[in-house]
Amino acid sequence: MIRIFLSLLILLRFGFWGIAQQIPNNSFETWTGGEPDSWNTTNKISGFVFNTVTKDVSVPQNGSASAELTVVTKSIFPLGTFKIPGVLTLGNLNINPIAQTFSLTGGYPFTGRPEKLTGYFKYQPVKNDRCAFGMGLFKWNNGKQDTLGVGAKDTVGIFNTWTRFEVPIYYLSQGNPDTMNIVIINTNPLDSIDHTGTKLWVDNLSFDYGKVGIEGVIFAKELRIYGEPASRQLILSSTFGKQENLDIRLFNMSGVETRQWKRSMQVSTEHLDVNNIPPGTYVIRISSGKRIIDTRKITILE
Repeated sequence: MIRIFLSLLILLRFGFWGIAQQIPNNSFETWTGGEPDSWNTTNKISGFVFNTVTKDVSVPQNGSASAELTVVTKSIFPLGTFKIPGVLTLGNLNINPIAQTFSLTGGYPFTGRPEKLTGYFKYQPVKNDRCAFGMGLFKWNNGKQDTLGVGAKDTVGIFNTWTRFEVPIYYLSQGNPDTMNIVIINTNPLDSIDHTGTKLWVDNLSFDYGKVGIEGVIFAKELRIYGEPASRQLILSSTFGKQENLDIRLFNMSGVETRQWKRSMQVSTEHLDVNNIPPGTYVIRISSGKRIIDTRKITILE
C-alpha cells in the first residue's frame, strides 16, 4: 500500500497538479451508510470494507458529531495484509489495493478565493506518526484543469484536546476557480513504520476570506471582482470586447457614497485600494455609461 499513497502525499505537500462559499458538511453532522455526506473516504476499497473513517458523537468540537480517522490493518485471504490510512476528500478517491494503483480526481463546485482553510483536530499518533491537511483550487480551461491555488500543512505530536489548525492558500494565478478539493490524511504512509491505531479527529472546517469578503458567486459575463488575500484590496479582472469606461462606486449600508474610482478596462486587471475605508459592510456598484455591470455586497474586516 505504500506505493498507492505516495501520490497522495505528493498532492498534499506540493498541490493538486492534475458560495463567500463554505465547505459541504463541514462539521460532519450528516452521514449516510457509514459515510459523511459529500465526502469520500477509504472505508471501502475495491469491495473490501476497512472502516477507517467513522462518526464520533462523544465530544465533538462543534455540533453533534466529528469525523474519526483511524489507521487500520486488515488481512484479506489470499491477497495478504493491508495497512489503510484514514482519508477524507471532496474528490473521487480511486484505489486498487491489488494492482497498487491510485488516482484522485474531481472535486466540489466552488468559485471563491479564500485566504486559508481552518478547522479543529485532535491527534493520537502511533510511533511518531504525522497527519496532513491539504487543498487545491482549480479551473477548467480548454479541457484541462489549471491549478489556481494550493495549500498544505502536516502536523506531528499528540493533541488530546481540540486544537485549531490553519492551512494558508498560495495563489499561483488570478481569477476565480470553478472547483476545489480538500484532502485530509491521518498518517505518513512513506516511512515504512506500522502506524496501526493512529487516530485523528476532525471537525468544524471553514474558509477564512481575509480582510475583504465578496458576497455572491455569480459574476458578470465579462467582469469578475474578488478580494486579494492578506491585503485590503479589491481586484477587477475584465474580458470586455471593447474598452469600457467604468464608474465604480462604494456605498455604506445607509446609502452614502464613501469612495469612487474611474477605470478604463478591456482585457485587463485593476487593483482598488480600500485600506483607508473603515471596517464594515458596503455595496459596490460598477457601471459603464447607463449600463449597470455588477452590484454586490462586500465586507471589509479589521
